[in-house]
Amino acid sequence: MATDPPAITVLIGAYENERTVPRAIASILAQTEPNLELIVIDDGSRDGSAAAAREAIGADPRGRVMRLERNLGIARSLNEGLRAAAAPVVAIQDADDHSAPERLQRQLALLADDPGVAVVGARMREVDPGGRTLQPRTSFAAGDVGPVLLRFNPIPNSCAAFRRDVAVELGGYDPRYRYATEYDLWLRIAERHRLLTIDEELCTRVMGSANVAARAEREQLAEGITIRLRALRRRRTLRGASGLLRPALSYALPLSLKRWLRERRGQAP
Repeated sequence: MATDPPAITVLIGAYENERTVPRAIASILAQTEPNLELIVIDDGSRDGSAAAAREAIGADPRGRVMRLERNLGIARSLNEGLRAAAAPVVAIQDADDHSAPERLQRQLALLADDPGVAVVGARMREVDPGGRTLQPRTSFAAGDVGPVLLRFNPIPNSCAAFRRDVAVELGGYDPRYRYATEYDLWLRIAERHRLLTIDEELCTRVMGSANVAARAEREQLAEGITIRLRALRRRRTLRGASGLLRPALSYALPLSLKRWLRERRGQAP
């Protein structure tokens, strides 16, 4: 007998996250939206991430582990998950982050209310590896984020839920990008659809020395500049070109100065 598809598929991309992936999984399996599919994509980890994920899922039939034989990187591995997803809506959860119980329910409700909306994000709480609350490094805008999207990315991948068919039609995540791949996808989606954020802390982001924003800050900034330039070229306009100023200035500033300023503000390195 045929069964109804899940309302949402959650993809957790894991690469050597043996220690943190159980918490990420637990936060998804405890969601107030029970009709979900969970796929943990082990991206060729050399540690025990896959085994830890299977143990955390246990006997819950909603979850499974997709084991990739070699490391493909975040874009290609998530695209594998997109192809395997059974639900019309896909949410992303990083393996070292976690979500509030009502996250998926709130995001699904917004997508159901407005067919013109393709992506829903949320405000993210930022903590250090010990759980201490930090002042956010991630810029946020509430509601329709189209007007600010060329200036900054208000929807980190780990708090996003989006329509699978829209992402697949556009080719999914672009593997040319290693550090800002979701930003490129949001800009491409924004050329046809609306993107919204919920002004509630529905996700928690762990910010430490292993976080991309710390270990590959300049590379992430450089990708963001390239992504903006390509978006302007696609759109054949200079409208929004001022959004290049802030990342270009940040790229030019010494990392030591930026980290000193962030420490004084109570932010992650």
